[in-house]
Amino acid sequence: MDRETAELFSPFGEADCESEVKLLKQEYSEYFFYHTRFNSSALDPSVFLIVGRRGSGKTALAHFFSFQKHLRQAIAIDVDESDTFEQLLEKVTALSIQSREVAIPKITKIWDFIIWLIIFKKLQAYDVRIRAACIFGDHNGKVVDFLRLTLKGLLNHFLSLEDNLFDKLEELLADERVKAGRAAVLELARYKPIIVAVDTLENYNINDDVMMRATAALIQHGSEFNRDYARKGIHLKIFTMAEVFPYIKEEVILNTLKFIRNEIYLNWRPKDLMRLISWRLYHYLQATRQLAPESHQIDWDDYNDVREKMWTPYFGNSLRNNGGTPELSFPYVLRHTQMRPRQLIVLCNAIAHRAQQQRTFPFFRPEDIVKAVLHGQKALAEEVFNSYSSVYPKVGRIVEALSGLPMIFKGNELDKRAPLTASEWPAGEYSPHAFRQLVAELGLVGRIRSCNEKAGIVEATFEYSSESRLPLLVTDYCAIHPMFYQKLNINDQRNFRVYPFPDHEDFRELEY
Repeated sequence: MDRETAELFSPFGEADCESEVKLLKQEYSEYFFYHTRFNSSALDPSVFLIVGRRGSGKTALAHFFSFQKHLRQAIAIDVDESDTFEQLLEKVTALSIQSREVAIPKITKIWDFIIWLIIFKKLQAYDVRIRAACIFGDHNGKVVDFLRLTLKGLLNHFLSLEDNLFDKLEELLADERVKAGRAAVLELARYKPIIVAVDTLENYNINDDVMMRATAALIQHGSEFNRDYARKGIHLKIFTMAEVFPYIKEEVILNTLKFIRNEIYLNWRPKDLMRLISWRLYHYLQATRQLAPESHQIDWDDYNDVREKMWTPYFGNSLRNNGGTPELSFPYVLRHTQMRPRQLIVLCNAIAHRAQQQRTFPFFRPEDIVKAVLHGQKALAEEVFNSYSSVYPKVGRIVEALSGLPMIFKGNELDKRAPLTASEWPAGEYSPHAFRQLVAELGLVGRIRSCNEKAGIVEATFEYSSESRLPLLVTDYCAIHPMFYQKLNINDQRNFRVYPFPDHEDFRELEY
């Protein structure tokens, strides 16, 4: 990153990967942080399904496939613009009104057809047989434009034979041109691995059977495609939203043990987030010639080295929080996020902006860190509500029932607050259990594991750090996540510090 580009950037980067790619173009590969376990795990041939909440780095990981070095000479195909893509798919899947047991296998055939057409389109310049396999033409432009014309051709060709559409799809896949194209792709994949990354919707309604079945069928197809082709050099990687994945897994997918396997959850560890945020600040300060002398030689694989040379010189080691209690600076900032890169980037940029106003940048005074975090956490809370707005309509109104609660409380308080939300739920969906499930899924309420009254420390487990649901019982002692204090006017007068980190060895390095 040069100085001119850095001046267009925020000190800790942008809140979305698309903006960074647009600004940096080819230089994005130098800005990307390679030192996380997700990068190598996602390239494992046995992995086809990557699950993450909004802001966890799915788009960045998809871009990584285009410049990774593990699979040499790889060709990356990024199926982007997912909203339009799935709207197109809906027009086809709407033809299937049978039970999910009948519909999903049929929709899987559509995905098989579409994925191969995408591969043929992207690789047509490599072989005349691949070009010939583009049986609906080789339209130029974006993938989504190509699909629009392809699906239009498909529907126009078979719409009068609606009942036989799926049989005709099988005939097309058995077409000699398609078979020859597949053979050519497999030959190419021997020395040029192919990675197809498909991103699903950012936000969609779990009650929309068509879209849920379409996504379940995509996952089922991904499993079958991975089984048949990953060891032959063609890798299909499917990114799906953790906000809706539990519903797909529990209620829509036909056979979870068969089709959901080796999935990766983008659950970040503290040391990875520390190094990621420090890496971004390092590049910005280096480009703007503001890097402190002690920050020049850093071992980015060594968490302690990064903390000593990149975090502490700028953020300081400790501060006094809003209640006047001493606290280490990194755990303080981190506990006001749900452990997602985007949230940490937003908070750190808010800190940097305040420091620039106070003319102390690139050094952040403790009082400015505290004020910036208090101001920035409201926006983070609102984004979480937005990401669940299709899963739970009126979610923002529903969670208002928690306003004024103390930061820690007994679980039966949730049942007292739940009836206040009954009128905000769709007909027939309200129940105290549904309310508890909602606040747990959002990562708004967690279960307390330990409470040290003398030290003023509460440790709590939240669902977003788990790969399964977190039931909240009436007998549990619960805590509100610190990120929501401002938004919900939570009563924090007891002066406890809630640390929303799981009971896992990766978090024991956080000495708080």
